[in-house]
Amino acid sequence: MAVEKHVSLEYLVHAVNRKSSDAGVDSQAILIDALLSNYSKYTRPVINATTITVVSHRLQPIQILDVDEKNQIISLKVWLILRWYDEFLTWNPSDFGGITVVNIPIELVWQPDIYLYGSVSEVFNRHLDTDVSIYSDGLVRAPQPYIYKATCEIDATFFPFDQQKCSLKFGSWTYDGFHIDLDISPNSGRLNNYILNGEWHLVKIPIVKHVVFYVCCVEPYPDITYTLIIQRRPRFYIYTLVIPVILLFILVLVGFYLPSNCGERITLFVTSMLALIVFLTLVGEYMPPTSDSTPYLQRYLLCLIGFVALGSTTTAINISMHFQAPGCPPIPQWLQNVVFNHLAVIVCMHTRAKSYLMQNEYELEQRSGQSKERTSRGTNDYNNDDSETSAILPRNNILYSYRIQGWQLLAQILDRICLIFFLLTFIGITVGLLVFLTSQKKGVTHVH
Repeated sequence: MAVEKHVSLEYLVHAVNRKSSDAGVDSQAILIDALLSNYSKYTRPVINATTITVVSHRLQPIQILDVDEKNQIISLKVWLILRWYDEFLTWNPSDFGGITVVNIPIELVWQPDIYLYGSVSEVFNRHLDTDVSIYSDGLVRAPQPYIYKATCEIDATFFPFDQQKCSLKFGSWTYDGFHIDLDISPNSGRLNNYILNGEWHLVKIPIVKHVVFYVCCVEPYPDITYTLIIQRRPRFYIYTLVIPVILLFILVLVGFYLPSNCGERITLFVTSMLALIVFLTLVGEYMPPTSDSTPYLQRYLLCLIGFVALGSTTTAINISMHFQAPGCPPIPQWLQNVVFNHLAVIVCMHTRAKSYLMQNEYELEQRSGQSKERTSRGTNDYNNDDSETSAILPRNNILYSYRIQGWQLLAQILDRICLIFFLLTFIGITVGLLVFLTSQKKGVTHVH
């Protein structure tokens, strides 16, 4: 009441001057002059120092401008609306032509020092150069557009199907809860004017008020925390990372189907490995340099690189088997039994394997017959009979040819086995990974 009387007296003084000078003086200008006369914007606007100033906090997200995963920073455009009561800015509307609200620059009145605790902006501005609305009962309404840059811990384990939680914590920087208290506005967190982001879905915004007691002090420190739950749109990364990697590894599988005498097989594997390493580097560019979590997509790429390295090794062994020189040793009996009698059936090459085994039995019979003949005739006959030696040489050439064919057939069968093994492993890992990652995408709702 004392404040209202003071403003009314100021009004009477100005009214007298108005009658004597200019009858067209604006009543709103007189009111503003009366309000700001002897007003201090540096002290908390309460008559009784024990009165708590309650600040209503309303945050309305407008657009997610950027999520910097590497530096773990989120940029967000918002509308911030603060409301509080200033006991020194009240008046009787009937004394001022029925005016109930006036707008004045914000720097002319006291304002609470509410800051974003996790801000990474270079400049900490309490306010922008906007106006506040002051009502006759002392209510001050300060709407402000802001672009906040705040820390946001990124967990990229399920990239590109990941969901992130970015917390925005607001509170007074210097006042404790005995001087300034915070209240959540009923309209806070609404998405009526939200603009959709091309990379992130804004799922929801839980709002929680905390009252913290620190070890150093007995005073409470209230704060309001907005948790932005955002879900990544994976389509871009599926088209640019996942699908090209799958097609690239399919090309690696085709390499096992090429003939063993094809010299470009090793080149194909090495080129594919380098391409996968490039994709692995691209994924690392999006991720923060942390050891706390490793994206499953990076693990998947590392597995594919390991498979390509293993495929290169098996290809080198198969090429070595294929190009056998004359005088090569026979295939070990255990290896021949495993590959030609069992693995050949799996790759549908049992007919060729049986044909080779029949030739191999004939070779053994011939070798056994030659051995018996040499034993019965004695060693002296071999040294003296040049014509018989010349007849044995073509027969040995045929036997070596059979051995070379056996090694080549062995290499072909092992190539087909590697093709089936890598294909089944690749399908199992890829399908399992995609099902696992997409199953983590829960609770996603489109914001309208």
